[in-house]
Amino acid sequence: MRSAPYEPADLVDGVLTIRLMGISKPAASPANGSMDISGLEKLLAVLESVRFDEDIHVIVLRAQDDRLMGALGTTASTERELISQFVQALRHMPQPIVAMAHGQVAETTQAILDACDIVFADGDRATLSFPPAELEAQTYKLANELAAKEPLALRFTKKTVQQVASVPWDGILNFTSNQQAEIKSLQAGQPSARAKAIESFLAGKSKPGAGA
Repeated sequence: MRSAPYEPADLVDGVLTIRLMGISKPAASPANGSMDISGLEKLLAVLESVRFDEDIHVIVLRAQDDRLMGALGTTASTERELISQFVQALRHMPQPIVAMAHGQVAETTQAILDACDIVFADGDRATLSFPPAELEAQTYKLANELAAKEPLALRFTKKTVQQVASVPWDGILNFTSNQQAEIKSLQAGQPSARAKAIESFLAGKSKPGAGA
């Protein structure tokens, strides 16, 4: 059996903590603003490995230390490409991603935070802001509440939110009206035709209201 791409202690009750090791840098000098490419490549591999891991319901993204990439600034072209790949990987993760950001956030960092579903911070440009002393507790409080919900419904909700802007209103109503019954059908192991369509939707193969 292949070993998990994360430390066992990082997965607790369905919440996986991913630490941005090698990316958090002090703001002292431009040299320290350069990213550790190997660290980012490893993070990309972790995301890909856990994408369809049924044990992982929610992902918390945080820095290795207390700073969340507060001083990345401008990076080399190779690093920018890796950042772009990382951002896209985050956007397409089926699990909800909760980011915890402490301190000032650079432009490059903001792109990563914008790819997360919820951002907790002790400053501006966040979904919710808290004093530094409360930040970690509040972040994991929400993450644990989300992880306690039915996993399939959780992923379905995230996918629906991502797609809603590109779907006509009548298509949204039609698609969501029977979601609870169909999810139960999937859970019971007796998927109807519509339930199979939901599975296809969750896999990114179709959109609600887009026709057969």
